[in-house]
Amino acid sequence: MEELLDAIPRRNEKVQLKKINGKYYLLIPMESPLDFLARLIHGKYRRIELDEIGAEVWMLCDGKRKVREIGEILERKFGERVKPTNERLVTFLLSLYRRGLISFWREEG
Repeated sequence: MEELLDAIPRRNEKVQLKKINGKYYLLIPMESPLDFLARLIHGKYRRIELDEIGAEVWMLCDGKRKVREIGEILERKFGERVKPTNERLVTFLLSLYRRGLISFWREEG
């Protein structure tokens, strides 16, 4: 886990965060020809609903902050609601990573 806490998450620039009717959504463009039927039914984007904490994490994945720094910001803003912070944050970020919504990189040196 220590290694992941020092990683720097960066959003996939094609994915947008939008607030629609008071709820946060990640809008993921459906660009593959295989998404033809899904586009007919759902429109141009897949949507993933996020809570307020998830939306904050998404905005903080700017390619500048380490995971541990994001956790510290979350604790200051949300307090006990995010505890255990590092475990929950890493689990959420890995979920985003597996879907291709973020990437991780490390500072050299």
